Amino acid sequence: MIVLVHGPDAALARAAVAKVVRDHDSTGANTTVLDGATVSLNQVITSVGSLGFFNEGRVVVVQDLMTRAARPVKSSASDEDGSESSGASPPLDLAPLFRSVPDRNVLVLVDRGLAAVPAAVRTAAPSDTVVVAAEPPRGQQLVAWLIAAAGEEGARLDAGTARQIAEKLYPQTWSAKPANPRYDRPPDLDQLANEVAKLALAAHPGPITRRHVDALVASGDDDRIFRFVEAAANGQLAGALTEIRRLFDAGEEPAKLAAQVLQQIELAGVLDAGGTRLDPAAVGRSLGLTNPNRMVGVASSRRGQRPGEAVDALATAAAVDRQTKRGELRHPVDALYALMADVASTRSHPTTRQGGT
Repeated sequence: MIVLVHGPDAALARAAVAKVVRDHDSTGANTTVLDGATVSLNQVITSVGSLGFFNEGRVVVVQDLMTRAARPVKSSASDEDGSESSGASPPLDLAPLFRSVPDRNVLVLVDRGLAAVPAAVRTAAPSDTVVVAAEPPRGQQLVAWLIAAAGEEGARLDAGTARQIAEKLYPQTWSAKPANPRYDRPPDLDQLANEVAKLALAAHPGPITRRHVDALVASGDDDRIFRFVEAAANGQLAGALTEIRRLFDAGEEPAKLAAQVLQQIELAGVLDAGGTRLDPAAVGRSLGLTNPNRMVGVASSRRGQRPGEAVDALATAAAVDRQTKRGELRHPVDALYALMADVASTRSHPTTRQGGT
């Protein structure tokens, strides 16, 4: 039997591996755990091909081996003359390993850092291979998970407060996956469990309240992105520049930030064009947003703006987007700075760069 376990959630991946071990080796006496980052393929083949004590089946768990099969691995190897040369070893071919697994043994490959099983591994694996995705819950399922986690700590947690915890730590991704997987930041159940345990201790013997969450749960990194996006989309250049330096220091990609600013401007333009009587959440539902309530925040960020200002910013953003696609702005960071500067200019010059020149 072959089981492939991938992330993105480490806690769920550990639980999935533990279940396989319990089901096939309840005592753990015939289970071997190997580090796939350093072990050789022949060592894994030898281990999974051997029998356990008293000729019983063996469970072999190999961590992080699938990563080595997905792409070349940098290494420093000795040449035949004894000198060392730096290079990259080719991806591992796991087909020989999969063919070596006896019927009575179980091979578990687990890589918590992979969001999916690499195509090369899927191709080499037999058709009866079991694939387990350690996908964390989101939305109402995540809220229910938080309530249950609090119960395990002997604390009470209502749905509204649980939602507050999720929103504070994962404001953009707790309710649903983003359309672009590249920008996903899945909820981390280990982190959430630690936060709940901390809150339960602070609240004992009473329930966990919003006051506890405000005082003890630090906002996730996405809050800084939100502050930047809001400042940039609303033409607040000084605030946007302050935040962008911190985001670049943290390794955020300019293309990702520009895409988020463009989306914020687009949503604000929709509300601006529709007038002040629109229900923002209803607009979000009509647009098909995964989180319609996001429009409430967009509407709040527009307070104090003149009518038509967001529409002007949208026209300016479209002009910058056209410049990027034409190759006039070649680098993502140039496009981002041009977007910030041009949107800021619309606050005092409403017709600036309507034509993209």
